[in-house]
Amino acid sequence: MIKIIFTLFFIVIFQFQAFGETLRASASFDEPIKSFYGTWHVTSKIESTNNPSKFNKLSVDIWNLSGQNNVLILENGLTGAISQIKIDEATQSIEGKKLKFTRVKEQKNSKYKYIQTETPEFILNGDIFKGYDTFKIEKYYLNGVIVSIDVVKYKVVGQRISGDKDFNGR
Repeated sequence: MIKIIFTLFFIVIFQFQAFGETLRASASFDEPIKSFYGTWHVTSKIESTNNPSKFNKLSVDIWNLSGQNNVLILENGLTGAISQIKIDEATQSIEGKKLKFTRVKEQKNSKYKYIQTETPEFILNGDIFKGYDTFKIEKYYLNGVIVSIDVVKYKVVGQRISGDKDFNGR
């Protein structure tokens, strides 16, 4: 996804180019991440952007979500990207079955520094999750002078293809 990932995530979206990168997240229900486990068909569509030529208008992906303890592991079956998202239990203040996190990645090359910030937010309802993924790319000269800021907001919908939706035996 550096032409947008997380199409969550996931996204886009979830075309995470963040291999093995651990992110921070918050969730607001018991055993939050287990409800997201499984394989998902995920569609992301641009809701708004300041640079339509830079971002994919529509993206369709397959995500596999698994995890252990408070770490959610996202694998994009189409791009091969893998991300680990650490759920911060101290920030469980959102109501409902919501998953929200932020990914920040900095890169430098010989002339520029790039700061990519991604903020997905999803609400789970049975075998469907819906939400938004906002992706911002800031480009700076190495001396700190800003060159550009590109922003895109995707509407994201995921449908579970396989995996149990209820891990509490209910």
